[in-house]
Amino acid sequence: MRFFGIFDGHSGNTCSTFIAEVLHKNIDNLTQFTETEIATVVMDTDQQFLDSDQFQNKDDGSAGIFTIASFDQTTNNYKLIHGNIGDSRTVLALKQEDSFSTVPCTFDHKPTNEEERKRIEDAGGFVELSRVDGQLALSRAFGDRMLKTLHLTPEKRKVTSKPEIIINNASKDDFLFMACDGIYEGDIFSRETVIKYISDQLKQSDDLAVISALVLDECLRRGSRDNMSAMIIQFIDGTEYTKLTEYIPGPFEQNDSRFQEAYTKDALAAGFTLEQALQKRTQIEELEKKKTPPNNDANSNKQNSTTPNVIYLPDN
Repeated sequence: MRFFGIFDGHSGNTCSTFIAEVLHKNIDNLTQFTETEIATVVMDTDQQFLDSDQFQNKDDGSAGIFTIASFDQTTNNYKLIHGNIGDSRTVLALKQEDSFSTVPCTFDHKPTNEEERKRIEDAGGFVELSRVDGQLALSRAFGDRMLKTLHLTPEKRKVTSKPEIIINNASKDDFLFMACDGIYEGDIFSRETVIKYISDQLKQSDDLAVISALVLDECLRRGSRDNMSAMIIQFIDGTEYTKLTEYIPGPFEQNDSRFQEAYTKDALAAGFTLEQALQKRTQIEELEKKKTPPNNDANSNKQNSTTPNVIYLPDN
């Protein structure tokens, strides 16, 4: 059993950090992985955050996607249980001869959706400017205490943390792409075009860390202004891969002090000094010059991109 998740915070990072650290532990304690059990533990984790005395600020929130993958020895395939709260997206790419077909595994939770609007209004709220009570552009999220109508059960709240769950299967030839909404902002990528972009890079390289970085850099080149997190998962034996988590620094912006502060903080979190990160970035750029995948304009108009986490699944 493996757990993969991306949690995209808003109005702060208190909630997203808590959920990222706690949710997978709570799910690991389950004895049954039914849709009801998973949904209950997700909502209980949100309530755990809301009830905690550990945080002074509990009014920020987070979208979240996660996938629970288990290997079926009888079919040699993986069963995938996808959960979604908010507007991040999980996409399954199914191998078909020389290309991949795209299977959406999540659907955005927006206040304007008919089902979402009804719950919001039944809970005493309203939708204005495509936002819950004119404030939040998501109809499902962790945290966001001020919009939770805490006197109601979790699934009936204006902003609920009840996940929408989709189940499907994957083989060793397929891959999964998980990303926050910054990847898709303003139609920069669609589900289909991002899978096509990744599959084109896979023809040139098997280094998922580099490919993940290229996706993020391409988003920046196309004009994304939102934060970005992304993960590519292949269903193969990864024991020969050098690292489970790899830090890949993005381009450094010389004329933006806030950018430089965030860049330095990101490097320190990965165990690098700023000088070491810049040296690593120089090495990456030299390598890209020697071997640049086709249709990649990632060296123009770059900014910093979020560090991708790269995890392979074993076959047992």
